[in-house]
Amino acid sequence: MTRASLWIVAALALSTAPLAAQEQLGSGAPEQHYRAGWTFTPTMGVGETYDTNVSLSGEGHTGNEDFIALVMPAAGLHYSGKHTTIDTDYRGAFLDYREFSALNRWDQRAKFDLRRQESERLTWFGNANAALLPSTDLIELGGIPYRKTGAQTADGKGGFVYALGAHSTLTSSASFQVVKFDRSEVNDEILRGGRIFESMNAYRQKVSERLAIGGDYSYRKAMVTGDKEPFDFHMAEAALDYVLSETWSFSGAAGVVYLQPTSLTAGNLGPAWRLSLERARAGTTFHVGYLRTFIPSFGAGGTVRSQDVSAGFRTPLFHQRHVYLDAGGVFRDTQPLEGVSVAVDPLTGLLEQLPLRSFRMQTILGWEPQPWVRLEAFYSLVQQTSLRAGGYLDRNRVGFQIVTSKPMRIE
Repeated sequence: MTRASLWIVAALALSTAPLAAQEQLGSGAPEQHYRAGWTFTPTMGVGETYDTNVSLSGEGHTGNEDFIALVMPAAGLHYSGKHTTIDTDYRGAFLDYREFSALNRWDQRAKFDLRRQESERLTWFGNANAALLPSTDLIELGGIPYRKTGAQTADGKGGFVYALGAHSTLTSSASFQVVKFDRSEVNDEILRGGRIFESMNAYRQKVSERLAIGGDYSYRKAMVTGDKEPFDFHMAEAALDYVLSETWSFSGAAGVVYLQPTSLTAGNLGPAWRLSLERARAGTTFHVGYLRTFIPSFGAGGTVRSQDVSAGFRTPLFHQRHVYLDAGGVFRDTQPLEGVSVAVDPLTGLLEQLPLRSFRMQTILGWEPQPWVRLEAFYSLVQQTSLRAGGYLDRNRVGFQIVTSKPMRIE
């Protein structure tokens, strides 16, 4: 592979990251290694989970725990060609509550991913994701109160990576995302949903074998349901990527994010930061990251300042690659911006937008005795507080799942 192709691969990995990932207990089906051509992979899984707060009630809840049986059908269709890769996938999970049967429902997710290398310099891509989720704590978006309310998310993204030369690359993409919540008299004001359009452009110049510098610019237009006007964001950052050693790498960016004024809200200017440290060696991976920016609030509405700290690692155990430990966590702090629209707080009846501090973590202990089966035990913790009396909730889940899959070549 040429030096230009290597830079295209690195830029493509960054540009095709999902807009907003959704939490899923366990890591799913066994990893597959596809051969050239089309491959169809049916998957079936079963599991059992103990949940300490099935209704996502606030502080002081009692009698709210239950056991949940899981049935998890899935199917995937994959194509590997000389220059083209296509990946489609559907995963469902039916949640069968032992005591609170009124909460029984499906968790469903689907994705489509297409990558095409047109030449040594040009690679283009497109992807789409959709999800029907049983509760809002499964959505990785800031400014959303955790409630036992159904949510629907859909997003699409397309773009290209172009090697301007052996030492420089240009990445450009455009994306669109929609978030909706099941409506009720209780959550109409605190769970509003909306849509986002975003364009991103990034330039990287390789200075040495280890160092690359450049700049990123993104424009985002967000329309929160119920707001009269959209919010427009501009973010410009200077970026740096550095390979510390054969196993460690660092990526960072610093700049400003600007929220344009509207007829009802003032403009805001603030710092934007992005830092990431990663390690990969002998099947063991580790990462830690920090992100600070402005984001639209699909909860109460308006715009919030968001800070995220994340960390995770995966490692084989007992010198066996089929036995592994996978753990990670995210802490998010969202604070309302001054002069930006607010909503009614259902607890106090006052017109205000509350800060939210959220934490989630998951630990998985897994074993793949055969390439077609995976057994996992997991623990998941979700916490959130609005820094007000009665505004704290937590949810602990512990369980296991058995997932089998068998790839089938399509001739």
